[in-house]
Amino acid sequence: MGTTAISDHSAFWETPISIDLDTGERLVLRSPQDALYALVSDWPVNGGVHQQRAIDFCRAWLAGRMPAETVRQAVILAALEGGVTINDDDDGAEASALNPAV
Repeated sequence: MGTTAISDHSAFWETPISIDLDTGERLVLRSPQDALYALVSDWPVNGGVHQQRAIDFCRAWLAGRMPAETVRQAVILAALEGGVTINDDDDGAEASALNPAV
């Protein structure tokens, strides 16, 4: 398994982040670019410290200054901060601010 160059703007995460919105819609974030769009346009909670950090990390990734997997972790923290449910479709487990993944 090779590593993706930091400046590769077509980078996809090995494991997408699947989140449920209050509307019942499920967003599947497959890359930092998907995450940036979701964080700015569709995020159900605005103004969190981790949300802003994740946005900054996505923008740093676009500029070639941040690894994609680091961005992924920042997005997960933003979801936990906002109480957004994260679904792990591989095993059906859920993580949220009330039940964080360990």
